[in-house]
Amino acid sequence: MNKKVLKYLSFLLPGILFVGCDKDFLDIPPQAAENSAAFYLTQEHADQAITAAYSYFNYIAVWDVNMMQRMGDIPSDDAEAGGEDITDCPNLQAFNYLTPLPSDGIYGDSYGTMYRGIYFSNIAMEEIPGIKETDPEADPVVLAMRVAEAKFIRAINYFYLTMIFGGVPYVDHILGGEEYQQARADIKDIYNMIESDLKEAISVLPERSGWGSEVGRASKGAAKALLGRLYLHESSYAKNYGGVDERFDGMTERWAESLQYSEEVISSGQYELVGINGETYPTWRDPASNGYRYIFTSDGDNSKESVFEIQCVQEGLGWSAARGNSMAQWACSRYFLDDDGKHTTSGMWGFGVPTQALYDAFEPGDPRLNVSMVHEGDIDSMQTSLGKWVRYDFANCITKIYSKKWEASSAEFKDVGGPWHGAPQNIPLIRFSEVYLNAAEAAFELGQTAKALDYVNKVRERARMCGGAGNTVPAALTSITLEAIQNERRIEFCSEGKRFFDLVRWGIAEQVLNASTTADGVERNYTIGKHEFHPLPADEVSLSNNKLEQYADW
Repeated sequence: MNKKVLKYLSFLLPGILFVGCDKDFLDIPPQAAENSAAFYLTQEHADQAITAAYSYFNYIAVWDVNMMQRMGDIPSDDAEAGGEDITDCPNLQAFNYLTPLPSDGIYGDSYGTMYRGIYFSNIAMEEIPGIKETDPEADPVVLAMRVAEAKFIRAINYFYLTMIFGGVPYVDHILGGEEYQQARADIKDIYNMIESDLKEAISVLPERSGWGSEVGRASKGAAKALLGRLYLHESSYAKNYGGVDERFDGMTERWAESLQYSEEVISSGQYELVGINGETYPTWRDPASNGYRYIFTSDGDNSKESVFEIQCVQEGLGWSAARGNSMAQWACSRYFLDDDGKHTTSGMWGFGVPTQALYDAFEPGDPRLNVSMVHEGDIDSMQTSLGKWVRYDFANCITKIYSKKWEASSAEFKDVGGPWHGAPQNIPLIRFSEVYLNAAEAAFELGQTAKALDYVNKVRERARMCGGAGNTVPAALTSITLEAIQNERRIEFCSEGKRFFDLVRWGIAEQVLNASTTADGVERNYTIGKHEFHPLPADEVSLSNNKLEQYADW
C-alpha cells in the first residue's frame, strides 16, 4: 500500500469525518497526533471511531463516479465515456477503449480510499473492545455492535477491492512501521477474511428495524446480502476460471450458500420491492412517482428497498465538507433546449452515457426505461435552475441517449450552492432487487429452475406494476435461462456500476465486448488474462519496493 496514504492516516484523529484531497497535504509530517491510548476511553469515542470508518464512503467521487461509472459501466457494453466530445476527459475515453493507464489518479484515489476505510475499521476492531474497561457506563451491547459494523465495513471495502483489482494486500490489523510494503494476497485468502468478518457481524448486528431511527447503519440483512453476493462471485469465478486461471485458485462453487443467505434476507420481512403493489410516491419529478423512480430520488432514500446505501446529503458546504453524491453532476444531460430552441448548457457533464445496445435491451413499455434514460426523439423534459422544465438537447451526446437515473432537482442541488459532489440522493450499493436476482442465479445454477423463475418474476412484477393500472410489460416469464437472468440484471441495475464486473464473472466479457465497436468506431480488445481486473495504481506498485506486482500485460 501507499506509504504516504498510511502516514496520512496515522495522524488523523479517529473522529474526523472527512478530509480534502490536496495531494500535498499527504506529505505533511504528523503533528500533535492524539495518542490512541488516550483517546479510546468512552462509548462516545467508539461512536466516533466507527463514524470515521463510515465516512470514507463519502470520499469525493470514489464510491459513485469512480467505481460505478468509470470502472463498472464505461468499460462495459452499457455505457460510453460521453462528455462534450471524444476529446473530453481522455482518461475516461481510455476506460471506454479498455486502455486505461495504471497512473490514472482514478485508481489511486479509489484504492487509497478503500484502504482508509479498512484502516479505520481495523482501528475500531482493535480499540473499541478495551473501552469496557475504561468506561463503566459504556453499554457492552453497543460496543459489540460498533465492532460488528467495523467488520462489515472492512468486508465491503475488501469485496470491492478484489472485484476491481483482484488480489490486493491482506491487512487485517493496524500496520507497524515495517509492514507497509506488501505483495498481493490470493483473492481466495481475501475472500476467506471477508467471509469470516461477515459471519461474525451477522451474529451481532441487529436487523434493519433494530436500529430504530439510526438509519443507514450496517445491519444483519446487509451483511447476509453481501455474504450471498460474495458466494455468488466466488462460485462464478470457480465455474468460469477454475483450473485455468491461477488468480482464482482455491475458489469453489458455493451456490447453495449464496442462495441460503440471499433467501434469509428475502424471508426476513425487513425489505420490499418498492412499488410492487402499484403504490406511487411524491417526489420532485411527479407527485405520483412510481416505485422505481422513487428509490432513485432523495425522497426515497432509505426506503424498504434499501439493504445498504451510502448516506448522502446536500448541505451547501464547501469542497472538503460536502457529503453528497457526484453522479448527478457527472451523468446527467449536458445540454437542454431553451424556450427559443437554443442549445444551452445545463451545468451537468453528460459522462457515462447509455449505449443503444442497452436501450434496445429493454422491452418496449418497460417502466424502468423511462426512469433510467432518455433517447433523442423521446417526449420528455429535464429540470434546470429554479425548477424550470425544458427539453433535453442531444447535439453533443455521442449515443443520443442520456442517463436519467441520477438526476436531482434544482431546488436540492444546483440552486442551493455547494460543489459538484453535493447531490443529495443516496447511492445504493445493495438493493433488495439484487438479493432476489442473486438468489435467482444461485437457484438456477443448482437446478432449482422453478425457484429461479419465481425470483426473477418478482423483480419483473415490481417493474410492471410501476407502469400503472393495466400495464402488462414486462410480463412474467414462463421459463428461465441463465441468459434471461443476466439480461434482467442488466436492465434492473443499468447505470449502477455492476455490468462490467458481471460480464467478467460470467466469463463472457471477451465475447460481448469484442463483438462491436464503440460509438466512435473504435474496436475494443478485451484480452483474457488481463482485463478481468483493472490495473493496480502505479504509485502503489512503485512504493512497494517491487513486492506489489501488476498482473500480466498491465
